[in-house]
Amino acid sequence: MTTTTSTTAGTASTNVVSALGGGSGIDIKTLAQNLTEAERAPRKQIIQGRIDKCNATISGDGAVLSALSALKSSFAALQSSSALETSSVQTTDTSAFLANATSAAAPGFHQIEVLKVAAAQRSISTGYTAGSALVNGGAAFDLTITPADASKTPVTVHLAAGSTVNQAVAAINSAGTGVGASLVNTGTGANPFQVVLTAEATGTIHGFTLAETDGSGPLSALGFSVLTAAADARVKVDGVTLVRPSNDITDAITGLTINVFSASANPVTDGVSGAVTGASPTFVQVTRDTAQVKQKIAGLVAAYNDLQKILNTVSDASSSDKTIGGSLVSDSMVARIRNQARSLVTGPSSSAATAVNAFRDMGIAIQLDGMLEADDVKLQSALDTKYTDVVKALTANISNPSVSYATKRGLAGDAVKILTALTDTNVSTAKGAIFSSMNGAKSKIKTYTDDLAKLETRMAAVQKRYIQQFAIMDSIVGQVKSQQTGLTSTFAGLSAMYSNK
Repeated sequence: MTTTTSTTAGTASTNVVSALGGGSGIDIKTLAQNLTEAERAPRKQIIQGRIDKCNATISGDGAVLSALSALKSSFAALQSSSALETSSVQTTDTSAFLANATSAAAPGFHQIEVLKVAAAQRSISTGYTAGSALVNGGAAFDLTITPADASKTPVTVHLAAGSTVNQAVAAINSAGTGVGASLVNTGTGANPFQVVLTAEATGTIHGFTLAETDGSGPLSALGFSVLTAAADARVKVDGVTLVRPSNDITDAITGLTINVFSASANPVTDGVSGAVTGASPTFVQVTRDTAQVKQKIAGLVAAYNDLQKILNTVSDASSSDKTIGGSLVSDSMVARIRNQARSLVTGPSSSAATAVNAFRDMGIAIQLDGMLEADDVKLQSALDTKYTDVVKALTANISNPSVSYATKRGLAGDAVKILTALTDTNVSTAKGAIFSSMNGAKSKIKTYTDDLAKLETRMAAVQKRYIQQFAIMDSIVGQVKSQQTGLTSTFAGLSAMYSNK
């Protein structure tokens, strides 16, 4: 009888690769892999499905957060009264002055005549051959500058013996007299260098007088003379003559700045003193710029409708959008956000005005399809006839909301406050509902990813166990086969032996 040494279970488990299929003829390694995968696949599919759902939630939340942020920005553009109260100015002529309106300017017509332009006093010295030339023949002297403004103290500049023209200029500039000194080269004559003194500002109040003295009395060292006399601006506004030291006049008409640079054409004098009493008038029209407000409201309407479209997409299981379609199906947060956004455009203002209490009073309302729409005719009418009420309802007349602690901020200001809390993404606070949802989904993904790793570890152990078990089985089958072969040989020998008798 033929005998075969059997392979033990321990040898099979430690040398699986060489033993696989050795006895049975079956590819038991592949069999073990297939059985393991049959266990792994459904479990992995469940976990991966959860991860995919969380990723979809994050994408949907991100889209909603972006749409809400855009809506917040649109409301923010309407929350400042100073940003809404914009005016424009048109003039019939710009040769004498320019006019600019601030938010405080009221619409209306004005007539302006520039009778005289304000000027800063300029005085000029006698000429010198060069900046290095001596002043006062090299002798010491004092230059006293007395301001026309009696509230200011005269300043005396001492020039020591041997002072040059350049040193005189430097001494005047460093004395803090309110008068600037410069040396100019006229380029003409034998003594082209002259010192020019210029007042720090226009107007007679900023004029000055000069006195030069030495120990013996007055003298004419630098020999100054007035080149340009100090003068005030004289402007006739709506028939009233105004006198101002500056050419930039801000208090003639509320909210209107007049920048004068030339006298008006065709001056008229009084015939006695020669003073100009009139000139060709320039007509100024101040109008309220409602186009900017309409544009901002249009932006709000578009942002609100974009949010509604996003909410519709993320809550629609049959949506064709492969990125966010149906990502927040059955999520109650979608309904809460939709209702909250709706209340922002339908609710009353916390600072209701007489004629405007809500967006509907401006012709802005939600339609049957849930979208917001602005009736252009009604909106324009509200802006034309109830502008101050519109501004109050939107802003509570708060000009700088960023530094205001008011609890009632109007339709726009209150909406910004609510949306700021809703879209809060500050990690330290994490109060925003959407941000919290996104963080929750991210946390779940980490947990599910760990579950996948644990599943792979378990499945590797299961596959190893299958291989060990199948290796033992294969060894046993090999032994049986060996015995079968031996018995077959023995029986064949016996049969032959008896057949030969």
